Amino acid sequence: MPLNLSFTHLAVVGIVALIVLGPERLPEVARTAGNLWREWKRVRGDLEGEVREVMSEFTEPFREHFEGVNETVRGVVDDIRRGPDATPALPAMDGAITVPPLAAALPALAPSTGLMSPGPEMRPELPSLGPPPDPGTFVPYEPPPA
Repeated sequence: MPLNLSFTHLAVVGIVALIVLGPERLPEVARTAGNLWREWKRVRGDLEGEVREVMSEFTEPFREHFEGVNETVRGVVDDIRRGPDATPALPAMDGAITVPPLAAALPALAPSTGLMSPGPEMRPELPSLGPPPDPGTFVPYEPPPA
């Protein structure tokens, strides 16, 4: 987390530290603060390394299964991209691979195919509103009869 201190902020902190600690103790305190900062960075790096190691030990048994699933998905996607003719994709003249559009591999959804259901007919029923109450009168809420 960066502190985003400007030169003015650092100068004010330095002047306050010089006044509070005095010129004889300030170098010793600065040296101690630097050593603490260096030790903190070392401990943090060690801790991050241990966490990465534990995470890799946890995920390693699943890596082979995930790679198998990824290969299967890639094969299915490649088959869909090739289309119903299953002709392999050929490189074009400029080196790019030409792939037929995905829509050519999917069936068309139309009412005549029987693959599409029209679903239930939905007609929302709107509640009826009563007349507005007279100003200054209290009208308790009564739910409509079911």
